[in-house]
Amino acid sequence: MKKFSDKHYFKIISVLIILSTVPVIITGVLSYWQSSQAIVDYSNDEKKQNIFQIQTNVEQVLRYIDLSTTYFVRSAQTKSLLDEEMNGMAFNDFQSLRKDLNHLQTLETGIEDIILVSLDKRWLINNDGLVHLDNPTYEQINLDYLNLPRKSMWLMEDAEDINLPNATTNSCPQYINLIKRLPVLSSNPDGLISVIIPTCELNDIMAQSNDNESFVILDKNNQIIAHSNSEYTGDDGYIPNGLYDKIDRDELEGQFEYTINGTDYKISYQSSDYNNWTYLSLVKLSDLHTKSSSIGWLTALIVTILLIISSCFAFIGSRFLYRPVKKLKSAISMNEESFPSNSGNEFDLIETHIEKLLNQNDQLEKRVQSQITQLKQLFMIRLLQGKVSSSEIPLKVKSFNYNDQWNSLTVFSLKIDEIDQKKFNKNDQDLILFAINNLIEDLIPSNERLTPVVSNDTQSTIILTDEEDSAAYMQAINERVKLIQAKIKELLHLSISIGISQRYQTLEDASIAFKESKEALKYRLKMGEASIIFYENLNRRYSSVAPYPTQLKNKIIDAIKLTDQEQALNELTKFFNYVNRHDMNHQQLEIIISRFLYELYELKEMLGVNVERFQSTEMITNFQNLRSLEAIHEWVKEDIILPLIENIDARDDSKNKKISDKMIRFVRDNFNKDISLDLIAAELHYNPNYLSSIFQKETGYSFSEYLLRYRLNKAKDWLTTTNMSVKEIAEQLQYNNSQNFIRSFRKMEEITPGKYRAQYKSKEA
Repeated sequence: MKKFSDKHYFKIISVLIILSTVPVIITGVLSYWQSSQAIVDYSNDEKKQNIFQIQTNVEQVLRYIDLSTTYFVRSAQTKSLLDEEMNGMAFNDFQSLRKDLNHLQTLETGIEDIILVSLDKRWLINNDGLVHLDNPTYEQINLDYLNLPRKSMWLMEDAEDINLPNATTNSCPQYINLIKRLPVLSSNPDGLISVIIPTCELNDIMAQSNDNESFVILDKNNQIIAHSNSEYTGDDGYIPNGLYDKIDRDELEGQFEYTINGTDYKISYQSSDYNNWTYLSLVKLSDLHTKSSSIGWLTALIVTILLIISSCFAFIGSRFLYRPVKKLKSAISMNEESFPSNSGNEFDLIETHIEKLLNQNDQLEKRVQSQITQLKQLFMIRLLQGKVSSSEIPLKVKSFNYNDQWNSLTVFSLKIDEIDQKKFNKNDQDLILFAINNLIEDLIPSNERLTPVVSNDTQSTIILTDEEDSAAYMQAINERVKLIQAKIKELLHLSISIGISQRYQTLEDASIAFKESKEALKYRLKMGEASIIFYENLNRRYSSVAPYPTQLKNKIIDAIKLTDQEQALNELTKFFNYVNRHDMNHQQLEIIISRFLYELYELKEMLGVNVERFQSTEMITNFQNLRSLEAIHEWVKEDIILPLIENIDARDDSKNKKISDKMIRFVRDNFNKDISLDLIAAELHYNPNYLSSIFQKETGYSFSEYLLRYRLNKAKDWLTTTNMSVKEIAEQLQYNNSQNFIRSFRKMEEITPGKYRAQYKSKEA
């Protein structure tokens, strides 16, 4: 036993040493790590602030240039000069424009040149004066600058790549170029302005960088725009492409470590949503860790002293702790059969036996409980489905220790109205239902219910009640239902609807009650979310049948064909108001909605358009999974009606809808207003003369002749269908007086308006 006692003694010493030294080591390591981390975090925050300051300084200048340029090009004088021919007659205008450009350039912004181009009149003005554009230059400017994805952009260009005649590019090999298409608010630009700034100017803005930090500005293509300290990363200032791959363009800021030329760096970056530039800060890790090295040495010294002290206490304390073990060893040695010599030690042996017994007991208990729970759930599912015989029910109730002292039973069935997408995924529905199932087990005492179960997308529970009075029964049921809804809302943040069956006296009727509760749940479409629906309160009579709203359906389809979105949505709202207003059972409701969706599907097929979420007839039944009429309304609107109209519009646009059609539509919508060709040109952003020639070519009429004919045709319609006087019609059609209207009408129809009305009435009689 001597060998055994020595072994246990050394175990005690080892444990005490570990218990005394490990906390010291952990404390020292954590102390060093925390202090170092604090220094590094402070340094990282400092670098982020530096990047933010650099970004702010640079973008302040760029935004000022952008705003000044925008103010200049949007001035009435600049807009008018862009449409003028620059010749000897316009010398004063040229001088005024040149003066404004020079004023912009003299601002403290580092601008080297400003170039204003009129592509319509084919001239260019900058520092070197006025240049008239030849065809090759005109085409090159169109190709390089008018096809940019945005109306205003910052470009990074080499000096020799700036394709603008006479551009001043002498101070720097690279430039940032602000391009704005003109007019700014027009979709058909006929000019542009270019503001050229040398990238060298950005080095002055970045002058706050120091010897142990370097700043780099990159454009969206990872081209280096400016570099404040190229020697910091090597003699040649080379930055490998692999560094750019580490930058996450989807994040506004970030930090990572990278090795350049054998040196480890801490890279901090910040992205700008103004011009998609990225601002980098490069700092050597060795510089960051210099401050923490002294803290490391001091921490190591303190930890070493504490380890020596704790080891001494461990040796002394182990002797006191070993005394009870020594006495226990003497007692055990008196009965060696109960403690074999080849065992480890008495504590290991006892622990092993206790753990083995506990594990066996836990496994047995879990196995029994699992089987009982599964058997109970299987029995309940079979009972609700009507697959349990009358003779089997009493045996199962007794074997599962169910309460058999009750007066009536009711089945609750609940469904989730809508899953919160922020907390759950739609695929988590089964898990949520099982969580609700467990929650109901906790909320309702076991003597007041049978085992709750989940079947497909529905959770069901048989509730047992002792109340014989109907009022007391209804009060008890309502209290339980509201408790379940409130707890699920509080804990899971979910809305549920509950269907409640009628009262029954025997478990043989559970399957009927189950069907009634599911039938009640179907009425949540009209009642909305968080509904509590009693089957006995439902109107299940079929005598009142609401007719199918054919007229509303036709108006919706006509509006879709005409791509009249506002009209289509208004009629759709009327359709669902009609459905909601009439008292109908859920079967008739589903028939009306299904028929309406099938007719929309037929319309989609007839028009030959593609709607992504409405591609097959199977998708028509999607509405049955929605929680309310409002949700169905929103689904039809967003996933069917609006995509249909957008696809029809896109198809019409793909057929090159003529400009004249837009002009005709404008006349038809505004014939009773004071309209002119100039007004339509401003509305459509075209030149009036150009619109006049297009309209004449497409319709065979001049614009004024078409407007006159349309108004007189409208007058003929009013004369025959209304009681409006000639004077009122003349005022509606924007004539100064009725005599002018009468003369125009007689010239067109060879008869006065009054006689025209009289002739029509005589024919009608």
